[in-house]
Amino acid sequence: MKKILSVICALALLVTLVACGTDTKEPDDGQMNHEPLTNFELVKKTADELSIPNAEEIRKNIYLPKSTKDEVMIVWTTSNAKAITPEGYVTRSTTSDQAVTLTATLSFGSTVERRSFDVNVKQIPSSIEAQVQESIQDFILYENNYVDRDILILPRTSDINGVYIEWQSSNTGIIDLDGNVYRTQEEQKVTLTGSFIKEDVKLEKEIEVTVGSTVDDEPELITESDPRILNKIYVKNTEELLKACVIDDLKPGDAVILEDGKYDEITLYITDSGTFEHPIFLFAKNPGKVTITGESRVDVVADYVTVANLTFQEGYPTTDSGVVSLNGDYCRFTNNHIKNFELSTYDYKWVSLTGTHHSIDRNTFDGKSTGGSLLTVWRNDLSSQYHHIYKNVFKNFADAGGANGYETMRIGTSTYSQTDSHVLIEDNLFEKVSGEIEIISIKSGRTIVRGNTFKECVGLVTCRHGKNDLIENNVFLCGGINDTGGIRMYDSGHIIRNNYIENANSSSNTRAGIVVHSGVNEAGTTTTMNLQWIPFNILIQNNTIVDSRQSILFCGKYTYPAKDVQLDGNLIVTAEWAAIRFDKVPENLSLTENHIFATAYLDTTGVVKEIDVPAGANFSTEIPTLTPNAAGIKLHDTMGAKNLVVLTSGNAGANWLE
Repeated sequence: MKKILSVICALALLVTLVACGTDTKEPDDGQMNHEPLTNFELVKKTADELSIPNAEEIRKNIYLPKSTKDEVMIVWTTSNAKAITPEGYVTRSTTSDQAVTLTATLSFGSTVERRSFDVNVKQIPSSIEAQVQESIQDFILYENNYVDRDILILPRTSDINGVYIEWQSSNTGIIDLDGNVYRTQEEQKVTLTGSFIKEDVKLEKEIEVTVGSTVDDEPELITESDPRILNKIYVKNTEELLKACVIDDLKPGDAVILEDGKYDEITLYITDSGTFEHPIFLFAKNPGKVTITGESRVDVVADYVTVANLTFQEGYPTTDSGVVSLNGDYCRFTNNHIKNFELSTYDYKWVSLTGTHHSIDRNTFDGKSTGGSLLTVWRNDLSSQYHHIYKNVFKNFADAGGANGYETMRIGTSTYSQTDSHVLIEDNLFEKVSGEIEIISIKSGRTIVRGNTFKECVGLVTCRHGKNDLIENNVFLCGGINDTGGIRMYDSGHIIRNNYIENANSSSNTRAGIVVHSGVNEAGTTTTMNLQWIPFNILIQNNTIVDSRQSILFCGKYTYPAKDVQLDGNLIVTAEWAAIRFDKVPENLSLTENHIFATAYLDTTGVVKEIDVPAGANFSTEIPTLTPNAAGIKLHDTMGAKNLVVLTSGNAGANWLE
C-alpha cells in the first residue's frame, strides 16, 4: 500500500510541475487551454522573457538566473569579466563607463537557445557629491516603507560608494533612533530622515514610514478552535493523510488535523495555497501525540500554509533540503519537535526556507550531528526574505571537529550577500550547539539577531558577508569551554549593542567575546564576493564582557585593518586576563565612556605588543565584584548591558515539552 501511495504522490507532484510549465492560450470559444509546451516552445518562451533591468545604468551587482522553475538551465558568459562576471558581480571603473555584452545560453533537454544583452556599467562618479547622490538614489529602507514588526534597522552604511548614514525621527515614540518600533492597534506614520555623509558632503533623504497595527498578529498556538479554520479534515493514518494533502484539493481555511498516533514514511507535497484570512493548516490535534517516523518530509510549495504540533523522530528526511521545506510565501512552522531525525552518514538540512515572510516559531530542534546547516534561509536572487525565526530551542548539535557546513543557522550565501534579507532571529535558546565556528552564519544585509541566549556553544554569531546587521540584547554563557566566543564580523555598518558575554575562552585569532576582523579590501571598495570584506563604520555599544580570556579581538588574519570602529559605553571585567587584543590597530578607533577592568589593557597574545591606553577606555587594574542577578548573569547597575532576559526551555521551544 505504501508503494502504491508513493507512486500516487509522485504522479501528483509531476502533474503539479507540468502545470507550472504550461502555456495559457485563449481559444476562440473563450475556454482556457492547458496544453503543455514543447521543449522548443518552453526554451524560446523563457528566452523571450529574459531581461536585465536598468541595463544602461548598472551600478551594483545584478541577478543573472541560473535556472527556472520549469528546469530550463541558463549559463551566462560575459564579454568583460572585469566589469561584470558571469555570476553578476559588478566592478565599476573610476575612469569611464564600461560596455558589456552578456549572453545567456538556455537549454532544456537537447533544445538550446541564446540571447545577448548589451549593458552599460556606470563609472564611479569622480565627485564626492555625485557619489552621495547615487547612494541616496539607490537607497531603500524597507519593503513599501511599511513596517509590521517591532524592530527596524536604521543602516549606518549605504550599499554603494561607502557612504555613512545618520538618522533622525519625527516621532521617537513611533520609531526611535535605535530602530525600536512601537506599534499600537492603529496604523501610524512617521518620517525618518537619513543624512548621507562622505568626507565633507552631507545630503538628506526623507522617508515616510507606515507602522502597521498589532491587530493582525498571528495567534500563539494552533488549535481546532482557530477562527480562521473553515473546514476540518480529520485523519487517523498515513493513507488518509496522504489523500487529504496530496490527492485531494485543499482550499483556504481547510485544516488537516492528525489524530494521535505514528505516521510512517510520509512525503507530503502541499501545493494548494491558503489566504491571509484563511490559511491552510496541517497540525496534530494533540501536540506531542503525533509522531512522523521513517523516511519522511513535508514540502510546502504554496502560500499561507501552517504546519504545527508535530514530532519528527525515528527517521530521516528524503532529501538534503530537510525535514520541512517552505517554498512559497507567508508560511508558518510552529510548535513542532525534530529530534535525531537523520542518517549518520548523510548531509541534511532540517529546515529550508525559500520565498518570503515565513514564521519559524516555538519549535524544538534537538540532536543534529550530520553536516548541513540545521536551518537554512536560501537567497536565490537579490530580493529580501523578511522571515521571522523566534522562540525556538536549538540544542545538542554535535561538534564537527572543525569541518565547514555545520552551522546551526545560515542566512543566505555570499552570492547575494550585498543585498538585504531583513530576517529577524529573536528570543531563541541555543544550547550546546557546537557544529562549527559559525553558530549563526549571516551572509546578507540587515539581518537582526536579538534577545537570544547561547549556552555552552562552541562557536560565534558571525556577520560573514553583508552590511548593516544588528546584534543586540543577546546573552552568551560560554562556561569556559575551549573555543567559545560571542560575536565576530566582516563588512560594514554593523551594530553590536547591549549583549552580555561571560567566560569566553579562546586564544585563537578568530575567536573572542567580540571579534572585529581585518579584511582583504580597502574600506568602501568591492572584492570577490566570498572573501573577507573589511569591517568599517562599526558601532560596539553598551555590551558587558566578563571573565573572558579574550574580551575583544581586533583585526586578526587579513591585510587591511578595520576602519572607523566605535566602542562606546562597554563594560569589560576580567580578573585573570588582559582586555583587548590587537593583531592590527583599526584605523580611527574611537573609545568613549567605556569601563575596562583587567590585569592589563593590552593582550600581548596579539601581534601588537605596545599601545597607549586611550582616555575613553577608563582602564583600571582594580577588579570590581559583580554579583549575579536572579537570572545568574553579572550586570552592573550603571555600566554596560542592561535589562536582559536569560532564556530557558521553559520560555522557548515547543510548549508541550518538559
